[in-house]
Amino acid sequence: MQTYSYKARDNAGKLVTGVLAAENETELYGHLTKLGYILTFARPVAASAAGGKSEGTAGARMQSNEVLYFTTQLFISLDSGVPLLTSLKDLAKNSENKKVQMVINDIIRRVESGTNLKEALEAHPRSFNKLYTAIIDAGESTGKLPIVLEDLAKLLEWQMDIKSKVTEASIYPIVLFSVMIMVVLVLIGVVIPKFKPMLEQLGVGLPTPTLVVLAVSSVIEKFWWAFLLCAGGVVGGLMVLNSKPQGKLMVDRAKLNVPIFGDLLYKIALSRFCHTFALSLRAGVNVFSSLGIAAQVVNNSLLESSLNKAREYVNVGEKISTSLELASKDLSKKYPDIVIRMIQVGEQSGNLAQTMEKVNQYYDKEVPSAIRKIFAMMEPLLVVVMGIVVAGIAMAVFLPMISMISNVGGK
Repeated sequence: MQTYSYKARDNAGKLVTGVLAAENETELYGHLTKLGYILTFARPVAASAAGGKSEGTAGARMQSNEVLYFTTQLFISLDSGVPLLTSLKDLAKNSENKKVQMVINDIIRRVESGTNLKEALEAHPRSFNKLYTAIIDAGESTGKLPIVLEDLAKLLEWQMDIKSKVTEASIYPIVLFSVMIMVVLVLIGVVIPKFKPMLEQLGVGLPTPTLVVLAVSSVIEKFWWAFLLCAGGVVGGLMVLNSKPQGKLMVDRAKLNVPIFGDLLYKIALSRFCHTFALSLRAGVNVFSSLGIAAQVVNNSLLESSLNKAREYVNVGEKISTSLELASKDLSKKYPDIVIRMIQVGEQSGNLAQTMEKVNQYYDKEVPSAIRKIFAMMEPLLVVVMGIVVAGIAMAVFLPMISMISNVGGK
């Protein structure tokens, strides 16, 4: 394959130069035409002139908000009729983040050398996941790249919005819980030991609550390091368990069965599935592949395994709704009736992507509502628990004093 240095014009007449690999000038002309350029000059050059493999991109990574910005701006440019390469070069030039520039410049280099956009993005898996590249591939194949970029931008924005809502709602309960733990540790580890000699010298029998608190305080004072080691061991054990397929399956199964929070995690996972499945179908991806793509983003190995099993049923001719019902036997929870019913309606009407959008609208209201309810319920619950614990410790300290005062008063 020959490498060519070329000059071309875009639709606005702007001059574009670059280096591209092609079998001959005819293939070069065809490739540039697909990119939205009119070839005006070309000459063969040595392969080294094209530039070797980009250096310094291995550690470069675009954050979620940067990928969203990249996707949105690329959609706007392409939808306005700007050629792909020009759009990418504008994005690289306008980016203030050097790592983002490195990633985009490497994508530009690969596209200029004859690689399609999907393959260029696949060279950066830390920035663009399999879902992203699969949707781009479908968009390039069907000629709907601007449309799928718009849908991808909406999906990325939705994912960030859900993450933001969870973070925002959980900040106060986490702070409150942390304060409660610190208060209890200070009371038991610092305050109670100072009261201990005085309580033992009161000359009255110590009540059971006081004896329990003193015993706990003594254990923590002597063996605090053991508690830290146990906590570290539990965290390390969970990390090792989560790194193995069977272990991860056990952990993810347990997550779905956690009271209250399990239902929330299940709804978020199903919402991810529905959004991704609908997006894949709209992009022109077939049902079998769409199920595979959607299974990868649910962030739960148990649910992912179930969806892959449903995919196998679809592959042998079963309907999607029937496949999901059969696959749900391995789950502790069945797929919601609304999901199954809407998929059945979509299969019957032939508008599966459109009916999945209805499910998305349902979950777009249900998930944020569930997040608000759960964390709103946690706040007063934590306050009550904190009050009971602190009051219990205070009671354990003052009960012997009250008992002594009563004895003195009685005499």
